[in-house]
Amino acid sequence: KTKPKTRKSSGINAEYGGMVATVVEVKKDVSGKPIELRVNIEKLDDKNKPRAFIQWVSDYTIAEVRNYTRLFNHRSPEDPEEVPDGFLSDVNPDSLKKYCAHVESRVRNTPVYTSYQFERIGYYTVDQDSTETKMVFNNTVSLREDSGKS
Repeated sequence: KTKPKTRKSSGINAEYGGMVATVVEVKKDVSGKPIELRVNIEKLDDKNKPRAFIQWVSDYTIAEVRNYTRLFNHRSPEDPEEVPDGFLSDVNPDSLKKYCAHVESRVRNTPVYTSYQFERIGYYTVDQDSTETKMVFNNTVSLREDSGKS
């Protein structure tokens, strides 16, 4: 029986934190599920710069985030040669994806149409469906991922 390969942790950095956390030990329960991580924390410098950064939101509110893709499946849904059954038959049923997200609590009760940049994702606007207990954000502009990154 071969032993599974273990990857050395290269560390992560909490965005804007200036510290690098590297996992040194993983404690698991009897079923093998991780229950505790032991980490080494060091000040970020040029020698220990991690490949990944994470965002941490400690004081959050739950929000609905709506992402939109192409509404129609074809480029010209009104063209009877391309879509013989009419544009309504060409609607993409997956054009709207809804997600539950944790957003900073300071956005609670912001006015409808207020815009925010969700880091590395895109720009979102507060929807009129928002209430005092549930914020709703609509994607207005998506950011493209750098194709040179791996």
